[in-house]
Amino acid sequence: MIEYRPPVRQLLILLLLAAPAAARKTSVTPEMDKLLMAGVDDIYLMRFAQAEADMAQAIALDPAYPHPYFGRAAIDLITFIYGENQGDPALLKSFEAKALESIKRAEAYLKAHPNDPDALFILGASHGMFGRLAIVQHRWLQAFGHGRASMKFVRRAVKLEPALYDAVLGLGMFDYYVATIPKFAGWLAKIVLGGDRERGLKQILLAAEKGRYAKVTAKMILVEIYLEDPFGAYNPTEGLRLMREIHAQYPGSAMLDTAFISALYECKELSEAVREAREYQARVKSGRYPAVNLSGSHALLGTLLWASGEKNAALAEFVAGAEARAVRTKWMVWSRVRTGQLLDALGRRDEALAAYKAAYAEKDDWDYRALIKPCLKAPCVGNKYPGHFSP
Repeated sequence: MIEYRPPVRQLLILLLLAAPAAARKTSVTPEMDKLLMAGVDDIYLMRFAQAEADMAQAIALDPAYPHPYFGRAAIDLITFIYGENQGDPALLKSFEAKALESIKRAEAYLKAHPNDPDALFILGASHGMFGRLAIVQHRWLQAFGHGRASMKFVRRAVKLEPALYDAVLGLGMFDYYVATIPKFAGWLAKIVLGGDRERGLKQILLAAEKGRYAKVTAKMILVEIYLEDPFGAYNPTEGLRLMREIHAQYPGSAMLDTAFISALYECKELSEAVREAREYQARVKSGRYPAVNLSGSHALLGTLLWASGEKNAALAEFVAGAEARAVRTKWMVWSRVRTGQLLDALGRRDEALAAYKAAYAEKDDWDYRALIKPCLKAPCVGNKYPGHFSP
């Protein structure tokens, strides 16, 4: 299937602003809640500047309250992944500074308001952001440390307020995703951190059923589980149904467009997937979506066309993606790799080698050289192709 983790797992780890259920007692005021929810919607719609403004207004309401500081950190990390300046190291440094500030603000608030479940949750979620980033960067000890802290505070929050379903969702995410830690570290994860996949899935389902903001977040996580789970929860039909709901709720979001197209591909709805991918590319070319998405739009459409049997049309897309150099992104380099793979499938080995060598010659910012090396030694062909949207 097409890889689409960025629009789902990476995104969901971050979008845990604790918008509380109206039926429970909470320290989040109605005015604060309105701004936090607006910020969440703006993040999903990729209106990052407006999301920043939402958080600034929330901070002005109560500079001591930790929630909007967490929101500011989340905006930076999501902008690093999806925004027009995606991949800019300065954004990552800014995220780390803001996440630390979120932790400090939550700790200070808890000194004045001991055992506030909302603040405990934000403290745990802030550690969780650090931990998730550490996992992606293979900094395992940091990941374990932040993971332990995260679960400590989130569990305290749920114990104090079981109806805080955003926090329940956090527990479920931890329990489920601990299994994604590589096998060599998995035993240590279980000893140090715990984790239970089946329990996690039940908690995520509970949040999807009863949460307020967490309802949307939990549905997005369930989409990923239903489309990828190798342990018995695989249910692509239900995953596509949920993704259709979310896509309709947030129209005009480039990152959710790609998640929707990916779900269509997993369910083998190729005609609709190709149609949606063409519309997505048209939005990029018209300026409705940032130009940084152009190479990615070609890589996505090329993969879909390849899967549909239209290899020559797919090759044209990959070549166009490789040549879309106005903004250098990983998709430009990946399109070169895809060009080589498809040329191998067409039996055009000399041309494939030229494409692989061009990709290999690029600065290895995205660790593609390890993937390219086997293709330089022997044709990259077989049943696993076209495979994922990205490696």
